[in-house]
Amino acid sequence: MVFFEIDFKPDQLRRNCKVSVDKLKKTDTLAETGYNIDYTVVRIPRFFAWKGIIMTNDFYSQFAGNSIKASILSVEILRDALLPKLLGDDSSGILYWAGKDLARQFPVASDDDLVTFFEQTGWGHLIIVSTTDDLITYELTGEPVARRSATIESPDFMLETGFLAEQSALRTNCVSEAKITFQNRMRLRISVTIDHHQHIINHDPATPIEIVRPQVEIDDAQPEEAQ
Repeated sequence: MVFFEIDFKPDQLRRNCKVSVDKLKKTDTLAETGYNIDYTVVRIPRFFAWKGIIMTNDFYSQFAGNSIKASILSVEILRDALLPKLLGDDSSGILYWAGKDLARQFPVASDDDLVTFFEQTGWGHLIIVSTTDDLITYELTGEPVARRSATIESPDFMLETGFLAEQSALRTNCVSEAKITFQNRMRLRISVTIDHHQHIINHDPATPIEIVRPQVEIDDAQPEEAQ
């Protein structure tokens, strides 16, 4: 079991359990059950733990409503060339945590908003395949998925996976985790499991961002009558 140090508040994990090295296996006893658990605490690099740097709703609306789109090349260089080098073998795990952190910064109010947010971030076209009380299945497809799959040997989609997991947790107030259950060059399927027996402690969800919708221009000019 892997826990990310930044995910825990002081009342959830005693400070003497935290570590100053990258990885260290620990054993602790759960007070509620008396059972021993083995876990690994991963210290997130400091630059991934910044708080309060941006006003998230203003940040989102400024860029989502901007007609000048970000360069695809610049985004792909950062995500698929730089980050894997910086994060090394822990890349997938940290990107999963990063996706969760982004979800807490940019919570959305509805499934429609979630689909729109994925389109605007360039993550792809999100489809809700099925929904039950404890399982949500998504399919991610579209040009971004196909492009990354065509140019990268093993594209990593853990950022999107973590984002979906935490969006579910924010809505249900229950611990939610996600995993990729199918992936090919054109699409992938992500399943989010909701544990209704584990409620989130001190849950204080942020106000959902106001999704910017594309403006539809209406031509008021009247068509010329046929002579």
